[in-house]
Amino acid sequence: MTTACGSKEAVNSFPASNSVPGWEKSAETRTYAAADLWKYIDGDADKYVQAGVVKVLTCDYRYQPNSDAVVDVFVMGDVAGARKVFASESSAGSQPVTVGDAGRYAKGSLTFRQGPYFVRLVAYEDSPKMEAALTALARAISARMRANTAAGK
Repeated sequence: MTTACGSKEAVNSFPASNSVPGWEKSAETRTYAAADLWKYIDGDADKYVQAGVVKVLTCDYRYQPNSDAVVDVFVMGDVAGARKVFASESSAGSQPVTVGDAGRYAKGSLTFRQGPYFVRLVAYEDSPKMEAALTALARAISARMRANTAAGK
């Protein structure tokens, strides 16, 4: 069950359909408060709660006609929480990606942190084409976060 809590800044971080070439939102944004995170991330929610997660917003995307991905924006209580979660993620087999404050890509998954946010994009395929597509989507999310912060939203 989703909750009604929502940071306008975090919600506005999700690009609209076709604002990033090839990407369409395929579902409405869902929001989970920290207390309900276990309903979304069964078995791993404690890691985020211990790092100070406030809520997570998640949205499904489709790349071109056949590739699906999910984007999770974890709204942490502070920058230290986002750093802690990012550092806890395995970097084995990953490569750095220039997005947000720090980012990396590994096998169809791109994670980055930016200010008090930890963001995960997961595609259901791994290919050089998908790596480039996820990176473009991540950079659009990062840019929207920067613009929202600058505008005071």
